[in-house]
Amino acid sequence: MRTLLSLAIAATVALSSSIIHAEEKEKIELLLDRSPAPGNAIGYVNVPALHKLMKDAGFSPAAASSVKEVWLLADLDLGNLRPKWEAGYAIVNKPVDAKKLADHLGGYVDEVVNREVVHAPNQTYFLPGTDHPDRLGILRPTDRSLLAGWLTPVIDVKYTPFLTAHAKQPEAYLSFMLAVDMANVLSPVPLKTRLEGLESLKSNSPESIAKILASVEGFSIIVGRRSLNECIVKFEFSQSPSALKLIAPELLAEILRRNGTDAPEVKQWKVSVDGNALSLQGPITQASLSSLMGIFSLQSQAERAAGRANLTEQTEEQRMAYESKYYFDQINNIIEHTRDHKSQTAGAMAKWSDQRARQIDELGTLNVDPDMIQYGTNVSELLRGNALTVRKTNIKAGQVKASQSLDTGYYNDGYGYYNTNSVTDYQRVTSAIAQGNAYGNYREALNQIDKLTAAIRRDMTQKYQVQF
Repeated sequence: MRTLLSLAIAATVALSSSIIHAEEKEKIELLLDRSPAPGNAIGYVNVPALHKLMKDAGFSPAAASSVKEVWLLADLDLGNLRPKWEAGYAIVNKPVDAKKLADHLGGYVDEVVNREVVHAPNQTYFLPGTDHPDRLGILRPTDRSLLAGWLTPVIDVKYTPFLTAHAKQPEAYLSFMLAVDMANVLSPVPLKTRLEGLESLKSNSPESIAKILASVEGFSIIVGRRSLNECIVKFEFSQSPSALKLIAPELLAEILRRNGTDAPEVKQWKVSVDGNALSLQGPITQASLSSLMGIFSLQSQAERAAGRANLTEQTEEQRMAYESKYYFDQINNIIEHTRDHKSQTAGAMAKWSDQRARQIDELGTLNVDPDMIQYGTNVSELLRGNALTVRKTNIKAGQVKASQSLDTGYYNDGYGYYNTNSVTDYQRVTSAIAQGNAYGNYREALNQIDKLTAAIRRDMTQKYQVQF
């Protein structure tokens, strides 16, 4: 009897321990435990906290959100910063009904591993909560085997200590967090060549810097809840990064600029080194934060689903008016983000316009007025056309600067005559002129978009008697 009692007590303690452990592993840790496939990036967004920071910083207040929190796991293609797949959960204001959601999105209700799921037309699975009604699961793309592996994990993914540690990051003080595993991603050999010519490395050996950078195990970005000044970017290496301390802000800004992502604010950030970790801390702009959040789509998909799942019954015309108005508001939000971005380089401007065009392309168009869909297409094409024009301008400027480096004497490059005895000065002039032309085209594109917006707003308001 004593033995049986001891076993019963031990079993009770073990069960209690497992329940507590499971409760502790809610959010990102739970995602890692149930990973459908190996991933390399995790993220967290507290939507109300982030909206408050934006408003406090003087940016236009965001529309009322149907989502409170989002946490995600993804396999991120580090070359183009687009996820191969992404999975996560959103905490929504109201429980989502699967059939209503499927009807409003033009999808269908499926059953996968005895679980009711919604297959949406835009390559998205939605999983309305059962044990947690306020929780909405999301997986992209609609790979059924990947979804099955998420619902009933059959693989035991061994994540690196870097990603595992960041999955335990306390969320109580976070408005945004992103951590990306980069172990064994970079090779110092090609990296050395790519670093050559960087202004920030003029007093350093590219080879020695490449060895340090190639030892990176991962990086994380967190934004606190008090202000946008509370941004910390942390790089963790397998060797000391102390040689980077004096050049880190300039080096990071220059690398980002070369890759078409402009974040000039990092030049002013404070740097600290602790063991094998290098941290930069300072304010982050709304444009830089929007770029980071734009890498993943789960938050926008959650907003879309939560907003539609709880719509009341409507006539066909009322539904088209609602969907068209929602589509119009989404595009105008993207346009404002485009306008707010202050790129320091033409390459960054082109990348930014491309990203905004892609966001418009991914918006749902079910039950949207055909004229409104055409408006969205036109806006997207203008942004993408601007990006293409900017890139062509950059290519031409690059060709001119190459000629300036090779030729002797005086030469007319189409921008004026120059003397190669002062080639550096004239290359700067060429870059400045190319930048000015790019901004001119950018402003012209925005002017055309404003005209299109005014026209469609007038037409839709008159047609549906709803203020667009």
